[in-house]
Amino acid sequence: MARILWLADSLRSAGLTVRETSGWETRERPASTGGFAPEGVLLHHTAAYATSSDPHPSLDTVIQGRGGSDPLPGPLCHVLIDRNSVCWVVAAGRANHAGSAVASGPMPAGDGNEMYVGIEVEYAATNHVPTQYATSGQKSTAIVAAARIVSRLGHGYRYVRAHKETSTTGKIDPYNWDMTDIRESVRQCLERTGW
Repeated sequence: MARILWLADSLRSAGLTVRETSGWETRERPASTGGFAPEGVLLHHTAAYATSSDPHPSLDTVIQGRGGSDPLPGPLCHVLIDRNSVCWVVAAGRANHAGSAVASGPMPAGDGNEMYVGIEVEYAATNHVPTQYATSGQKSTAIVAAARIVSRLGHGYRYVRAHKETSTTGKIDPYNWDMTDIRESVRQCLERTGW
């Protein structure tokens, strides 16, 4: 099964602040759960409330998975963008982030965990009052990260999708993001950088 071992260095070379979690290079779901041959990037939000004193409350969860009444084994993404716009590199292989996906743009329907590199953005969206939105820094970081990753995958801006565009179960993430605008920003980033 493929691993995107270039992930941390690619994000760092794009000018982003990167932290590598211990063991990320070998972190992946078992091969028995499916393959990993990504063609696109899928954007998400964590739905966790981040603060200045705890800018990445979901970090342990995206590494290890979640328990409770709706358990999901980790890893749950490839990159977590925290409240300070730091990119935490979580996994190089298949992650549990997309589930079954409908066709979206140039991406076909199928196993989203096989087809997409997952980026989680740390903010609470609709789970808290008042609602927490992504910061402008988080959005800018997500745009640059998505652009760098799709370019490494050999594709363009249309291969950046939102979970709300591919979900078969009514997901709304990333909440309050206009994906037409996001993709246009990715397109401009790719054009400006020549990636």
